[in-house]
Amino acid sequence: MKPFWHAMANWQGTFRSGLYPLWLIGANLMARVGGMVILILIGHSFSQDQLGTYFQILAMVGLAVTATQAGSGPLLVRLAQDRAFHAALKFVALRILMALIASILVIWATRLPVTQFWPLILIPFAAALAPDWMIAAKTRFAQMAVIAVSGQICGILIAVLAALTHSSIALYFVAPAISVASLVLAAFFAFGAYSHTDIKATITTASASPPVDKGLASGLIGFTLLSGALPNLDFVLLGTENDTLFLAQRIFLFCAGLITAVASTLFAKQQTGRLRDIWLLLPMVLVSGVLLAFPGILAGIVYAAPSDGLIDVLQTGAVWPLLLAVITRQILILQETSLFRWIGWCCLLLMVVSALCLPSGMPATGIMGLITARLGCLAVILLACRKFAPDRQVAA
Repeated sequence: MKPFWHAMANWQGTFRSGLYPLWLIGANLMARVGGMVILILIGHSFSQDQLGTYFQILAMVGLAVTATQAGSGPLLVRLAQDRAFHAALKFVALRILMALIASILVIWATRLPVTQFWPLILIPFAAALAPDWMIAAKTRFAQMAVIAVSGQICGILIAVLAALTHSSIALYFVAPAISVASLVLAAFFAFGAYSHTDIKATITTASASPPVDKGLASGLIGFTLLSGALPNLDFVLLGTENDTLFLAQRIFLFCAGLITAVASTLFAKQQTGRLRDIWLLLPMVLVSGVLLAFPGILAGIVYAAPSDGLIDVLQTGAVWPLLLAVITRQILILQETSLFRWIGWCCLLLMVVSALCLPSGMPATGIMGLITARLGCLAVILLACRKFAPDRQVAA
């Protein structure tokens, strides 16, 4: 009987280890449900013109957050896992500087007076200071889940206030409330549980840490900037002042958030193979099917009286979540291979330059089709790069 029970124990351990993203994904889905609640609250309380302007600025701020983090999230995780905290602190200082520069650029590019949208400027600074990478480095996903859900609860409370008062300033405080609450809770988890002895040991170990591989650092930063920019980049560069497009983007961003959560988990656990592909691709296959078959029902849940144009945009971009998942899979494979350390940077530059060369003034469905086609081309480029990769896969 002992071999049988031993085999059962091994199978159960393998099963549980294979399902490690499940409860984190469940917690992230709870956070996404919170985000959906927020979207429904404000979507039924403010006009589509107000929401379109708000979402457009929020997309710019999303790019600012990507620039603020400077693609350093995965790199900081690896530095923390190697206990190279002195090097990590330098990247945190860089994040703060980038938050300042990015915030200035957002203020300069926005047509509204800063007195109206200034709460959104808090988001890049919260992203720069957030020590969530310290928590992810120790694979404390339960704490990451608590942070995500707690942030959404704070956002829901502000959204309720905005819905009841129809206040524009309350509307612009919804997203910052999530970021600031997440920052405070992440700081508590990252530093609150450390004793004086733990901190002293950390500093001592950090002083003796080996230097960071520059090729690895460059690849991680470039690919992380690319993956972080993709959910917002084309919408901001191609869809300027197109409110319908940004209303649709808020729905697509729920998918991007789920992909990011799964990819972060896979990166920290260094997961490779079919299990990685199942967690990344299968959920987005289902989401794309829903967007293709039932765009009107989905739009009606989120917004009051959605226009036919919005429904058409959602259906046109139905494969966008799946393409983003495919791209994320390729990034997880390539980003820690020094042979491809410049691919992420080159792809990001290609996306920016090519967008600036495209004609403006297209209808929302045309822009969405173009965004989807560009994402498909990027997926093909990264898939082609994979053919030249070494046999050893490095998962993020």
